[in-house]
Parts: sequence; structure tokens; C-alpha cells
Amino acid sequence: MLVLERFFPPFKLRLGKPGDAEALLQVHQRAILVLGRRIYSDAQVESWASGNTAERYVSAMREDGEIFEVAVARKGRIVAFCSRKEAEIRSLYVDPDWARHGIGRLLLKRAEMAITEAGHGSISIGASLVGLPFYESQGYRVLRHRHWKTRGGLFIPAAEMEKNVHASAHRQSEN
Repeated sequence: MLVLERFFPPFKLRLGKPGDAEALLQVHQRAILVLGRRIYSDAQVESWASGNTAERYVSAMREDGEIFEVAVARKGRIVAFCSRKEAEIRSLYVDPDWARHGIGRLLLKRAEMAITEAGHGSISIGASLVGLPFYESQGYRVLRHRHWKTRGGLFIPAAEMEKNVHASAHRQSEN
């Protein structure tokens, strides 16, 4: 099966569109509610997941200029997404059933490439503690730890992170 996936990956990447909003919401909610429980309490996870709507993604695309890229499984189901604006990764979520298959890493690399090509020297990410080890493994460093107020009103520990992309691109070209 792995040999086939090398030639026929189980997903395709494409730009997100407003019609994807409900599917983006489902991926986001499942990732928070399932993966978030690895680090946060039930109350924190429920507060983090509360109050999100499909309209939020439509607004982010149409009004805020956020660019979404989605991973679509063979049967047409969105299984992951990454959004960016200027030099910031705004969100990166993978459905728990699709976690640890390299989709998040691929989406992140593509977003980093687009941000670098736009001329930015560094990339910022606000990371939950769930995503912190992943981002660190991708070369991001913690600028500061903080607490984010969730849509449900509770505070959860998180981190502001950054990656210098010109320095890492230079190091890669030297190898």
C-alpha cells in the first residue's frame, strides 16, 4: 500500500474557497476536541472549540485576505488545512484520523515557501501547546509563552513562535 501511495497520494492539495467553510469547521473542531485533549483539560478544549462558525472562514478569505490551502482525500473530503496572511501562519489543523501522515508538514512547507517568495524574512505562528513540538521540529523557536483567551472565555497556555526563513533557506543552499 505504501508503494501505491508514493505514486498515488491519498490526498490532493488545492487552494481553499468559501464553499469549503463547513468542511474547514469540521476539521478544526475535530482536531481541537480530539488532539487538544492530549494537553488541555476537557473544560479548556470545550471552551477553545466553542463559538466557531463556518462563516468565520468565509470572512477570513473574503474580508481578511487569508489564504487557505486544503488537503482533500480521494473521496473529496477535506482532511487538513493551513491558512496564512502576510508573514503569519494563521492556522494549521489536521483531522485526527489523518494525523501523523505528513500532511501538516507538507501544508506548512508550502505556506512557508509562499511567505518566503513574497519577500518575508521570518514567519510567525501562534501555537497551542499541542502544536508546539511539531513547530519546534520544523525550525520554529518560542518567542514567548502566553495565555490565549478562547472563544468560550477560558484561558489556555500557548506560545508565540517564529522562524527565520532566509537563514534556513541559506543553510539549505549551502548543503
